[in-house]
Amino acid sequence: MTEDATPPPGSVGDAAARAVHGWTRGAEVVVLGAPTAHLLEALELLGLAPTTSPEDGPVAARLAALAGVLPGSSERPLVVVAGDLDIEGPALFDLLDRPGVRTAALVADPLTLSEVDSTVSLARVGEDGRLVESVGSRVHRVGEPTHVLPGVVRIDGVDRAEAARLVRDALAHVEPEWGEDAVGIVTLALVRGGVRVQASALGPFRWRRGGSAAQGADGDVWRQRLRGASRGGDGFFSTYAVRPLSRRVTAVGLAHGWSPNVVTVVSLLAGLVAAALVATGWWWAWVVGAVVLLAALVVDCVDGEIARFTRRFSPLGAFLDAVGDRVKEYAMLAAVAHVAVREGSPGWPVAVAAMATVTLRHLEDYAYECRLAAGRSSRPDLLPTTTLDDSRSATTTTATAPAPTRREQVGHWTKKVVHMPIAERYLLISLALLTRRPMLVLWVLLVAVALAVLWTQGGRLAVVLLGRDRMWGPVERPTSRDQLDEQLDLGPLATLAGRLRTPFLVGLLGATLLAVAVPVLLWFDQPWAALGAAAVAALLVGSGWQPPLHHPLAWQAPALLWIGEALVVGVIVHQALDAVTAAGFAYLAAVAYHRYDVVYRLRDTGVAPPRGLALVSLGTDGRVLLLVLLTAVAPGAVVPVLWVAAILLAVLFAGESVRGWRSWISKQDTTIRTGASA
Repeated sequence: MTEDATPPPGSVGDAAARAVHGWTRGAEVVVLGAPTAHLLEALELLGLAPTTSPEDGPVAARLAALAGVLPGSSERPLVVVAGDLDIEGPALFDLLDRPGVRTAALVADPLTLSEVDSTVSLARVGEDGRLVESVGSRVHRVGEPTHVLPGVVRIDGVDRAEAARLVRDALAHVEPEWGEDAVGIVTLALVRGGVRVQASALGPFRWRRGGSAAQGADGDVWRQRLRGASRGGDGFFSTYAVRPLSRRVTAVGLAHGWSPNVVTVVSLLAGLVAAALVATGWWWAWVVGAVVLLAALVVDCVDGEIARFTRRFSPLGAFLDAVGDRVKEYAMLAAVAHVAVREGSPGWPVAVAAMATVTLRHLEDYAYECRLAAGRSSRPDLLPTTTLDDSRSATTTTATAPAPTRREQVGHWTKKVVHMPIAERYLLISLALLTRRPMLVLWVLLVAVALAVLWTQGGRLAVVLLGRDRMWGPVERPTSRDQLDEQLDLGPLATLAGRLRTPFLVGLLGATLLAVAVPVLLWFDQPWAALGAAAVAALLVGSGWQPPLHHPLAWQAPALLWIGEALVVGVIVHQALDAVTAAGFAYLAAVAYHRYDVVYRLRDTGVAPPRGLALVSLGTDGRVLLLVLLTAVAPGAVVPVLWVAAILLAVLFAGESVRGWRSWISKQDTTIRTGASA
């Protein structure tokens, strides 16, 4: 795509950062009604100009004019805009100048409106935020509306013919009572007719249409765009401390042409420098390391903000961002444990426990998100335009949700903090580093994350076990391997046992044996009994958890297998052998990297590692059996074997990871066309 050579001046970024990339350049533009001056300027900034502009009149006349233009070239998108919309160009970038956008409607959060009337139509966006599910008018009712429609729709070229048919059908039934929002009626016709209409969220920008208006964030439109580049849904510390700082750094980066990928590498290096400072054991180095670690956290936000501001989403950036956070966190834990051991404290077992618990928290969370995905998927209401109620309006509210009360906000942020997201973990580590007490650092992190696990696991399990699980109903039985199956890491023995195919609860019993019975037997110096229990566990897990997994508790499987392996390694090294070594930490770090890599690749690329990788690496069951057998027959060889295994697994997993990411990257354009957030 060519870029606009002379973007307008702005308060944020250089010309390249504010450039228009031309993702909708050449589109036909239909403005329904006399356009405002600001609207024409906004379209001009995007390289667009109205090709048709029906004058104000009955909504039927405007729809008829649009229907005559829609069946145009399937190679060119068509943009439909409400003429009375007052908005600035950069506010439209994420709809009209972003990769990955097909047919989409601009949607705005009703809580951002300072004024509201019936000019704009209500809409409901799916829980996953992807598609518009339902649209209202003055007579069409929307159940549980979540957004309003400012009045811009982009219709992809391949959808133009179908859109023309749907608009003509709506035109045959339109009545004056439907209201004057022609763009809203077009969107209603598309959604109900089965065209997938993406929801393009409008950021914190100023806009006005009729009696509805939003003031937006402070500053000019480019400042507002910078504010909108901060990812939503962060934790408390990130939202109120880290992001305000990162936006200042992002503004500098945008003014000097920083690359998001370079920023990611700088954040990784800063985290490693912080770990190196801590490893010295010097008091002043710990203070500096605490500051550098928080600085790395701030910089870690900058890469995504630059990518979102400029709408350049690099495939390589997805890979770098995926591995960076884990490497920094593991390096810091290793540095603290190293100092603790040097000073005569048992640092490595606590570091292993902390790393295992952090990883458990993430694996459980990612698997649970997979479980929720089916229930949260957007499901547009496919109905005739003559039907006034959508699928929910007769049984639920048709008004937008009120602003949260102070009590609700306190509850929301309290839950966020208890979940221990990355910013809160880094803050805890940094504050504990100021004490110069390595064991305190490790225990603080371990206890905090363990409480987060108890909170999330306890709540989610209670919902399922007490029969209050509303999310399981929409989950259909998969017919082939899905994301949850790819996260199990089952080895040769478990795969072979899968031919027996027993119920899910049999596999759950096996995982419980692995995570409880095997470590307990090892703790009491019964390696042969532990070996037998591990073999039985592998057979039970393999027979009960063969893909495709389908059970209300299936999301527990990856986390249970991980914690079972971590407990076995930790007990063997630090209890059965009473060894003061980092071998267990190194081994588990390699395995944890692989587990994170699988999750990130599934999330960002949709492609899982080859199935043979779990067989070559022996899988969870094979590795546990080998280590327990070695403990029984040659305990003195366990630590050296762990070191060798850590190196071999790291090379195997990292090498295959690089190969997999490179293969995916080679199939992408310079920018990711999915439009996924960086």
